[in-house]
Amino acid sequence: MFFALRGIKDAVVSGYAVLGADSALALRDELFQLAVENCRIYAPFVLESLCWTVAVITKRSWGDLSEERQAVFVQVLCDDILRHTTPCIGIITAKYLLDEVSGGSKCSDLHVPWEFHYACKVSFERSYMPRLFEASLKVIHRQLQRSLDEPQVKPGSSQTITYERKSALHIAEKVLGWTFTLPDADKVIDASFGQAKGGSLSNRTSGKCSVSYDIDDSDDFDTQNGPSIFNDETQNRTPLFPHPWQSLLLNREVLSMFFSVYDAAVNDQMHMFFSPGSSHLALQCLIQLSGIRGKDIFSAPTSRESDSLRIEYAQMIMKSQLRLIRQVCAADMSSEGSEGIVMATTQMIRRFIEAQLDERPLTVTNGQRLHSLTLLAAGVPETFEYFNEVGKYISMLLRAASGILESDVIQHIDEDFGDMDNYFVMQAFDELASAWSLVINEIREWSYMEDANPARRQSTDQESALSKGGISGILVDGSVDNQSVLSSFMQFLTTAAHLIRSDYIQLRMLMCEDSVHNNDSRSDVSAIDQGLLAKDFVVYEDQLQFFALLSRLDVRTSMDRLHESLCSRCNALQNEFGRLENEIKSGSFAESGSNCSQKAIDLLHEQIHWIVLLIGHALADSGISERVLIPQPIIDYSASCQNIEQDMVVQNIMAIFKLLQFELDSSSSELAAYVSPLLIETMYWALGRIGPIYLLFDCSDYRTMSSFFVSAFGDSKAGGNGQAIVQGILELVRRTFDQWSSEEDLLHMCISVLRDLSQCSSIAQEITQSPLFTPLVHYLSNNISRIPESTHSSIVEALALLACYSHSVDHSRNFSEIKTLTTHGINNVLANENFDTQCHDHRVVSTLLDGLEMMDGLLSAANFRNMDMIFEVVFDMQATLVRLLSVYSSGDEVPRKILQVLESSVRYLDISSLADNDYMLLFSHNVREILQQYHVLKQKNGVPLHSNTSVDSLSETTTLISAISYLIRNEMGFAANEASQSTNKEVSDSYGEAEVFGIYCIHTTIPQEQLQAPNVLRGYMQLLSEMIQYRTPSLLRWLPLAAWHSVVAMLVKGADNEIYDVCRRTYEAISKLGAYLKVVGLGDAPEELRQVLSDGIRQILSKLLEALLYSPFDAELVEPAGAALVTLGLLDPGHLQVCFRDLLSSAHPSAAFAERLSAALAKFNAELENSESVRCLLASTDPIPDSIDGMALRQPLFEFLVNARAILRIK
Repeated sequence: MFFALRGIKDAVVSGYAVLGADSALALRDELFQLAVENCRIYAPFVLESLCWTVAVITKRSWGDLSEERQAVFVQVLCDDILRHTTPCIGIITAKYLLDEVSGGSKCSDLHVPWEFHYACKVSFERSYMPRLFEASLKVIHRQLQRSLDEPQVKPGSSQTITYERKSALHIAEKVLGWTFTLPDADKVIDASFGQAKGGSLSNRTSGKCSVSYDIDDSDDFDTQNGPSIFNDETQNRTPLFPHPWQSLLLNREVLSMFFSVYDAAVNDQMHMFFSPGSSHLALQCLIQLSGIRGKDIFSAPTSRESDSLRIEYAQMIMKSQLRLIRQVCAADMSSEGSEGIVMATTQMIRRFIEAQLDERPLTVTNGQRLHSLTLLAAGVPETFEYFNEVGKYISMLLRAASGILESDVIQHIDEDFGDMDNYFVMQAFDELASAWSLVINEIREWSYMEDANPARRQSTDQESALSKGGISGILVDGSVDNQSVLSSFMQFLTTAAHLIRSDYIQLRMLMCEDSVHNNDSRSDVSAIDQGLLAKDFVVYEDQLQFFALLSRLDVRTSMDRLHESLCSRCNALQNEFGRLENEIKSGSFAESGSNCSQKAIDLLHEQIHWIVLLIGHALADSGISERVLIPQPIIDYSASCQNIEQDMVVQNIMAIFKLLQFELDSSSSELAAYVSPLLIETMYWALGRIGPIYLLFDCSDYRTMSSFFVSAFGDSKAGGNGQAIVQGILELVRRTFDQWSSEEDLLHMCISVLRDLSQCSSIAQEITQSPLFTPLVHYLSNNISRIPESTHSSIVEALALLACYSHSVDHSRNFSEIKTLTTHGINNVLANENFDTQCHDHRVVSTLLDGLEMMDGLLSAANFRNMDMIFEVVFDMQATLVRLLSVYSSGDEVPRKILQVLESSVRYLDISSLADNDYMLLFSHNVREILQQYHVLKQKNGVPLHSNTSVDSLSETTTLISAISYLIRNEMGFAANEASQSTNKEVSDSYGEAEVFGIYCIHTTIPQEQLQAPNVLRGYMQLLSEMIQYRTPSLLRWLPLAAWHSVVAMLVKGADNEIYDVCRRTYEAISKLGAYLKVVGLGDAPEELRQVLSDGIRQILSKLLEALLYSPFDAELVEPAGAALVTLGLLDPGHLQVCFRDLLSSAHPSAAFAERLSAALAKFNAELENSESVRCLLASTDPIPDSIDGMALRQPLFEFLVNARAILRIK
């Protein structure tokens, strides 16, 4: 029967036109009645298949049903749901009907246009889905009432209810996760909806494509997207419910019922009243209900009533969540069943907080629009209690993690999760830390805006009138202002922050103990895995930033605690080292005690490492996006101190310096084996983060500045100690290179500190004027062979950057030494008369690669201060690079590295800084010579028949493409990281030869299959777009015909690519090329080229139209795709009309559909004829005209696509 039902379903879908609506509905009713009458006889999977078939037939015939017949069937379902027999056929059918109507991944293929699915969904969700939801609520309420009224049966009793595969909670969970349709004026066709009409069966997607789904009860998983709640940030928002749902979802009794249902389902261990899994479904519903948002659901006649609704809803959620939070806090976090409730409660809290902060209240009081937190604090008495409990919950999670670390359970967690940070307790902490940070940042941002613009405190008369008296009727004292309430809120958060900070520090210290004590027992594989992880300041960046945010709420307390923790452990470490040193000197050092001492020292090192990380984040921000200053709370704290000894910011920074000196002193003694390179690296990381901000700061950047900061870190002219600290850093760096020359990570961090300091001109000038800088350059130059090769490039870059700030004479001397350091190895190798025979010796190759790496580092340091000097090096090395390319084969590493040097030279060097046009052309000529030699090198082996997809090969291809792209931007005056754009700069054809040869080199040395690799294709399409924008005359003049064939083929392939960037760049390239051909023409181009472009235009036009109408399509690509389509249509209007005629003849057998499609095409053509952007293109006289403005075409093209795709896209 199961397979018969599948056959019936498929037959109805495929033969519906022949069967007719009446026959299909009669069959549906008969199947439904059959299921109802035999619900206790048929096997569960047969009932599932029956109900699914009923749902599919209902969906397919929905458009042919009158509203009366639709209502009758829905009422039948509601009646059966309310009768609630077990199993309940109405519930099972309603659940499948919701899946079908939703149009998501679980929707069956009915082979009907999108418009059918859209109309069905609109009708169902607006008229009938609330009724099904209300029926399910009544059933849930009855179950809840029975569970409260009737006594619970003890475990072990035989009295249990019949197993219910689908319960009313399934319907509620489906509805609460529903994605509602947009209004008709804003409707958008999902890019992934269905498939092209007439597509092959193998390409069709069906949410119910397997038998396993028919009997699968995993309703919490989407067949494509995984878990419905926790898997994706984009899904972690409650849907925007329309206004008609207000009476259901904002009902106090409904909200309270779901919280009570969870409690009852947990207590119903024998499933007398709730089926298995009901507690999980209740949690999913509660997560959705906790994040209700949107203006529609809270809309009311007046702003006061609207905000009253928000307050009533928030109060109900807060009260209910408070009970749940306290329940979770009392639970055992190490038990197996605690994960679900902990993660769900966490998600409820986060959703509620984010939803409340997303939208501002409508009320205006005292001439000021209320802040979201002000409305909560003033309108909901439980607000501070709620946030207080959330703060305790965060601390409880940290204490729970600490308790687990101190128990035997940690061994089980280490085996199953790797470490505590992967355990659900810490995942819940991360979730809540994000929500808590949002609250703090929201208040701080409001405060900054108020301080920056006091006029914001005044609102318009219109806003005051809109408030209709504010919320005086719903507030306690009748008035409220943001300043006082948010200040109180911030004081409360400051109090809570102390507890969270303390618990986090305690947890981290315990984790250090666990890491050190269990290090020997962990497997080698685990140790290897840990070695592959990123640094702690990267892996735990979110937690560290959260700690920093909390620390700045109360700088005094946090700095005192960190200083106390740091100093106590530093003293203990020094005592351990002192004890060991005395034992060694006295000869009483015993091997038996070394392991114990090693573990004690390792623990102190690990704990200090984390304390330094916390201090570094608390005192300074990363500065990735903008210039970083000392945080104002830090300055305010320092200014409030009585003396510099009480200023724990200064003391913490100085303690890090002293500890670094101590570690380096110990590295040169008998205790070197006990020193931690990881801790030294962490302290350098802290110096690199803090130093550029605190050392030699500019007082003009701040409104106020602490005198202790000036004294400790300021300029000597102001009585500061900044210069001495800078010189101390130089000395520490030199000692580190001397003592730890084999520790690559540590040396990289040292170099990173120098690079970071070079970004601040005052510090860089002080470094170069220091008597220690030139000796440091000499030391690194003379000892470069002792230092790992992986650091050489960074060393050259850092020294070159710093040398720029020297006086002219010193700059020339230092740069000359850096140049010698860079080129010495390569020149020595090439000067050897036996080079041609020894060129493949691994020592020779290693020397060449090292020299090329250092040259790459030198190029990375290019700026306006050293540009001329680096250009001189590049011109001098050009012949060397060409010779190396003539010696080595394409499979060697040296040519790849030369290509990287070429890419860096055109990326970092500013051609416009050269003295005159002759030098600019010389640079372009040199690039072309290198490319020509590289082309000869690749041609020796010929183009491989099969693509080499190795990492090295793809990297080489990407580098070649990037080099040409950077060359174009450089010659056009754009920065390397600046997006290409339209420019009025005159384009000289003299520069185009090198770039065109680069395109030719790409297509004659790289297999077409390799160009299809995603990252390669992105870069290639960007290059092609820029070439066409700025170098179209050069392309037409110099690019061979065979290469044009390849270029056109790539444009065809890119016109409907799955990668967004590739599509966008392809459409831009097509638009630009089409605009040039339409306005300027081909001139005296050969007939063969004209034919290639003509054939290519037709191919691209056909594929582009097919992509727009049939393929999954991103709405953000409408503008560039529309511009490309219209441009090609202007070039070949005859072929466009042929495409339209073919479309009309094959679109749909229905004359009505063909008529609608014809009308859509006619309207689109009419709007194009009146388009200003099209007229501007046709009237253009520019030598390289701009492409059509896609923005102007967006509206007409979007309307055309919605109308056409609604008919042509089927599912």
